[in-house]
Amino acid sequence: MALTDTAPADDLVACTVEVSEGAARDPLAWLTCAPPGIERWFWETPADDTSWVGLGCAAAVMLSGPGRFTEAAAVARDLLDGLDVDAPIGAPLPRLAAGFAFEPDGGRDSWLAFGGGRMVLPAVQILRHGGRTWLTSVAGPTVTVPGPDAPPPDVPADADPVRWASTAERDMYRHLVRMALAAIGRGELTKAVPCRAIRVERRPDLPRLLATLRATFPACATFCVDNGTAVFVGATPELLAAVRSGHLDTAALAGSAPRHPVGAIDDALGQGLITSPKEQAEHAVVVDAIVDALRGLGLTPVLPDGPALLRLHGIQHLHTPIQAELCSGIGLLDMVDALHPTPAVSGSPTRRAVELRHLHEDLDRGWFAGPVGWLDADGDGEFRVALRSALVDADGTTLFAGAGIVAGSDPDRELIETEVKLGALLGPILAASAPATGTGR
Repeated sequence: MALTDTAPADDLVACTVEVSEGAARDPLAWLTCAPPGIERWFWETPADDTSWVGLGCAAAVMLSGPGRFTEAAAVARDLLDGLDVDAPIGAPLPRLAAGFAFEPDGGRDSWLAFGGGRMVLPAVQILRHGGRTWLTSVAGPTVTVPGPDAPPPDVPADADPVRWASTAERDMYRHLVRMALAAIGRGELTKAVPCRAIRVERRPDLPRLLATLRATFPACATFCVDNGTAVFVGATPELLAAVRSGHLDTAALAGSAPRHPVGAIDDALGQGLITSPKEQAEHAVVVDAIVDALRGLGLTPVLPDGPALLRLHGIQHLHTPIQAELCSGIGLLDMVDALHPTPAVSGSPTRRAVELRHLHEDLDRGWFAGPVGWLDADGDGEFRVALRSALVDADGTTLFAGAGIVAGSDPDRELIETEVKLGALLGPILAASAPATGTGR
């Protein structure tokens, strides 16, 4: 069900101008100087030379239930078709920002304000792409043009997630893995993805954290959703669906190994990942599910014969890019609906994995592992799976991670994998929670 928070006026106009100099060319600088309590969205993919911030709210809807993606697509058409755009030739179109919970009805406690999904037309939008920056104003609050630059990145702190997790919590995760292996042994599942969380009594400075994430993880999408009461933030490597001019890009990302500072050891860890039957089997489940979903929509997926390595800061994954040309009548949110959740975050078969998760996993996932992204009136846009993420509320920060379990998984190794993933975000969060040193990197 969709619930309109702010109904757009029939004569809503988006005015776009180019920003040519100064700190205002960096969208993060605008987020830094935004008024307190304002809704803030941020999206940056350094590999694509794209950075975007949305401030305030000209129109928004909350969405929930099993039909939330279909409703979101209808709402997006209404919002964007009714928007009068005044912009110079070559300027980008205004964007809608959107995010969805892992479960159709959302989460509890600090997740409540996020709902099962939220789509927003920000009142002020700043987009930098291809070396040019554009400011779009729709309606709403006045935002001061930034004078100082965005903060420099911090050096991520040395962070051991074990220090922030209780023995009971770590034992419980091993227990979840053993239960998943038992279900796999009984033939109920081919893959499970138990998840866990750690709580840190720190509240990072958001602009500093975003600056650190985009510098530390340039191959990821750095994002944040700030609703005024809590912030969901992360740097995710996992593409769910991107559409540009009717061309779809998606990917399977499953199977993990740590990185090592010594090149020969790092290469050996990567080679072990590529040659591991267990990791290959885990990855194949995700590839097959994505391919089947695309074919179910009448699309023809194109993909390589096997996965390659995606090497990130602290961790490396098996990665298979998958492409297709969209058919008439199929849009980006249709693809999000068809693909979410992939076995990379839910397990397989999906229905039984959901049943077992609800029965055994005492964790409110909220928007963790849900789709987060943006779209415009041309049908272009991108959604990522919100991994390597954390929820910052009034009392501290909760970090989330999971691991894929297939036949042959080892509970201790899977626990260590989650701690590698938790550590990726924990270091930047601790650094951005400490007094600023004034030194970047």
